[in-house]
Amino acid sequence: MATQGTKSPYKAEDVARYLIFLASQENQEKEIDGITNLKLQKILYFAQAYYLAKLGKPLFAEKLEAWEYGPVVPEVYRKFKRKGSKPIVIKEDESKLSGDDKEVLQKVWDSFGGYSASRLVDIVHAHTPWKEAFASENKTISHKALKDYYSSLLNK
Repeated sequence: MATQGTKSPYKAEDVARYLIFLASQENQEKEIDGITNLKLQKILYFAQAYYLAKLGKPLFAEKLEAWEYGPVVPEVYRKFKRKGSKPIVIKEDESKLSGDDKEVLQKVWDSFGGYSASRLVDIVHAHTPWKEAFASENKTISHKALKDYYSSLLNK
């Protein structure tokens, strides 16, 4: 799936809002609302990893940091932290993402959206990019680490 012509990288908040919208739409059928900030952070991580590994470019410009409960985009975390552990809901898609990028994010959501936040934490804790960044002084998960690690997983 080509994403030529997109204005990537996006702002992480725009990507997050689209993922929240996807979660809100899907969970509406199950009579559950939205997505928690904890789960959102892990899905953002996997979306960024996919873009770097498969498409060779970042999806969003902001950095990912290795926090105790997994990867976090600090700007997005701060935006939604007032919700605590309650679900975040967005009923309408107001994103500026391209149609191709929305399709890719739908695939990422289809792959990881069914997991609980705690299961996603367990998954990323087992992966090298988070482990190495968490052990480092600055805690930043580099684009290179994501691309190298997930490229090898996607090509298996």
